[in-house]
Amino acid sequence: MFLAVFLCCGLLTPDILASEQTKEPKRSLRVAMFNAPPIMELTEDNKRQGFMVELLEQMAREEDWDIEWVNMDWPQAIPRTLNNDIDLIPFIAYSEARAELLDFNEEGILTGWGQVYVHHQEKMPENIIGLSGRTLGIIKNEVYGIKLANLCDLFSIECNFIEVATYREAFELLEKRSVAGIVTSNLVSYGYNNELIRKTPIVFEPRKVLFATAKNTNTNLLKTIDRYTRLWRFDERSIYYQLKDKYLTEIAQTKPLPPWLLYVSLVILSLLLFAALIVFILRKQVKIQTQDLEDKSDQIRQIINLVPHMIFASNANGKLILANRYAANFFGINMKDIEGYRQKDLISHVPKAKSLFEEEQLLLRRDAHAIQKEIEAYNIEGQKIMLKISKVPFVTRYSRIPSVVTVGVDITESKEYESQIQHMAQHDSLTQLPNRLLLKDRIHQSLALTQRYDQSGAVLFIDLDYFKNINDSLGHMAGDNLLQEVAVRLKNVVREGDTVARLGGDEFIIQLNQLDSDQLEAEKAACKIAENINYTLAQEYHVDGHKLFTTASIGIVIYPRDANTEESIIQRADTAMYYAKSMGRNRYAVFKREMEKVVVRNHLLERELRKSLVESRLLLRFQPQITNDDNEFIGAEALLRWNHPTEGIISPAEFIPIAEENHLIIPIGEWVLKQVCFQIQHWLEQYGISPFITVNLSAVQIRHSDLVNYIKELLERTQIPPHLLELEVTETVLLHEARISIDVLQELKKLGVRLSIDDFGTGYSSLTYLKKLPLDKLKIDRSFIKDIPGDPDSETIIRTVIGMSHDLGLEVIAEGVETKEQLDYLCKERCCMFQGFYFDPPITLEQIEEKYFPEIQRKAKSSSTVINLNDYSKK
Repeated sequence: MFLAVFLCCGLLTPDILASEQTKEPKRSLRVAMFNAPPIMELTEDNKRQGFMVELLEQMAREEDWDIEWVNMDWPQAIPRTLNNDIDLIPFIAYSEARAELLDFNEEGILTGWGQVYVHHQEKMPENIIGLSGRTLGIIKNEVYGIKLANLCDLFSIECNFIEVATYREAFELLEKRSVAGIVTSNLVSYGYNNELIRKTPIVFEPRKVLFATAKNTNTNLLKTIDRYTRLWRFDERSIYYQLKDKYLTEIAQTKPLPPWLLYVSLVILSLLLFAALIVFILRKQVKIQTQDLEDKSDQIRQIINLVPHMIFASNANGKLILANRYAANFFGINMKDIEGYRQKDLISHVPKAKSLFEEEQLLLRRDAHAIQKEIEAYNIEGQKIMLKISKVPFVTRYSRIPSVVTVGVDITESKEYESQIQHMAQHDSLTQLPNRLLLKDRIHQSLALTQRYDQSGAVLFIDLDYFKNINDSLGHMAGDNLLQEVAVRLKNVVREGDTVARLGGDEFIIQLNQLDSDQLEAEKAACKIAENINYTLAQEYHVDGHKLFTTASIGIVIYPRDANTEESIIQRADTAMYYAKSMGRNRYAVFKREMEKVVVRNHLLERELRKSLVESRLLLRFQPQITNDDNEFIGAEALLRWNHPTEGIISPAEFIPIAEENHLIIPIGEWVLKQVCFQIQHWLEQYGISPFITVNLSAVQIRHSDLVNYIKELLERTQIPPHLLELEVTETVLLHEARISIDVLQELKKLGVRLSIDDFGTGYSSLTYLKKLPLDKLKIDRSFIKDIPGDPDSETIIRTVIGMSHDLGLEVIAEGVETKEQLDYLCKERCCMFQGFYFDPPITLEQIEEKYFPEIQRKAKSSSTVINLNDYSKK
């Protein structure tokens, strides 16, 4: 029996060996590991655990991967991926900036959102405005911290941010109250939940949790991860849901403070009090010494003003036989004692005054003539004095040995005037920075050096965002003070030897010398300085009792790569700056040749848009809004189109920002309101009834135009029921213009018009803030509609928005409805109004009348009562 088994094993062994030789080797996968409990966590005993760790290891077992976990802090993850140190980043959110460097999988593993946390002893902020004046901790390079910082900048909210490398550091700062709050993903909070930390109602930016790899390196790996994600997410018994139950449940743990902490705190407090006492004493001594020095300086200045000229005479032996008070003060010798001093003693006493006694030996000769020249000397105090010296030999009647009389006229002030005149010719009078003339000269010199030594330079063209608003609201004096503060901050950012110049208005230029010979490295260095400038200029300003905020758009040119003359360098930096401004402001852009086409096109479109407004080339299309009551047509949204004479229909996404930038949106908006009101009047006269029409409002209209009075006059002129006009504003407009938008909306509400908020849920959302607004309707953004049914995250957000709307007594409408499945799901969730291609695309007035008005008239005729337009519009 034993022999038979032995023979069988012997026969099978070659086959087994052959199969092992042909088997593909395990795939080695280097995965970033950073502390983000309960998603990913490295325990004290160096073990790895967490939702993402176990999920990825299960995939590895299925696919026969060999995972090498690489420990690091989160800010290192993306750079090390780009350097091919790691193959895969788990637990990362998508952003457009990251997508330029990384590939992401498609299926979201989880859904997270930004969440603000505060210490339990801190006052709970009701909304993002409540964060004003607080210091917040954020994780470096995390999207939620970046997003909240951008929101604070956008809404002029005064927040200070401290960057840390890990989530643990952020929560420790909060527990120690080193910061008033922290900003991070809600998912991470599960791992740091305790009695010291409270969630705030401030949530924003819902994003899917994804995997990422370096660009074009591991596409098949991401597809494999998507395959498992889809498989497990639709199986409630899968490991995906097991791990969610295991890790994503909030657990509050209360730990008593250790008794030694009280003693340590007392010791630290004592040391701090002692240190404070020492600092107080030192400051008092410094103040006394400083006051003494200032008194002595004042006395010296008074003496110099009273005795403006130096006069002294010395004999052939170099002994002073005459000296005035100016000379005595110059050498720091008492007036009574100076006569009798020898020149060598004076030079020893004031070495830098040696130039006063040069060439005197020549004047002692009988044929000598007077000497006149300008010299630079330093007095006993070390002050630099410019003197116009006249030396004359003379012989007294008591001695045949000639002496030399020296008269020194102080020309320091006139030389300073000359210097000031030259300075004024080359510098800006407000900020004292170099002007365009001096800047061009320095760029010219730098160009010559870069070409001679094979180096690169850079010019950063800086334009302050919305500076005109500060001038208009606070006056030019406040604007000038702000520009002076900006100049100081810019000088503190650059290196010694670089140039900060002001071209005029709110435009500044920074010229960087001697950058790397490698053009890409030079570009990186310039971009790093631009990032620092954006951060520095975005900090709070205190001007004339006001707290102000401003940001900057920056254009970068690397020379001689991008341009090789002074004019072309500045011009192309200006082009890049306008490109950065068009991309959303508060950012920088490096010049590319295609930018010139974009800037030229924007200028062309602006000019042609003005012409089209006069020539009536703007069009309105209307997208019907439907109720779930027999798919009944109740209203329409007016959508603006531009019929360009050569290009045809141009998208509003392209020309509306141009119109807003140049305030053309105000006459365009008035034209739209006028067309809509007259159309409603026409329908009422023609059919006896009219649906409501929705008009979108721009932030510029709310901020700068006489909007309320214009609409009031339109309503009086057309005599239409005000509720048939619905005005729609975006959530971002309401928050960014919070100081004036509420007042404007309240005034519009008094006129009887209806108010709607658009794109709800795509930015910052606060229930408390919404309750303060006089709104009638809330519109769910199409980005949430497109993934339903089937996407749990979108479904959760939609249910929340609908429930909140009902609680606030608001109507709710879903835009972007394109399928029957989407409609059925929304109806099931009690959404009653819809807009989208499932019913109609944007259509003409004729198409609306042809499709919907026969039915409207039929229902109106069959009604036994008088038609109530108010009831009809609120179905």
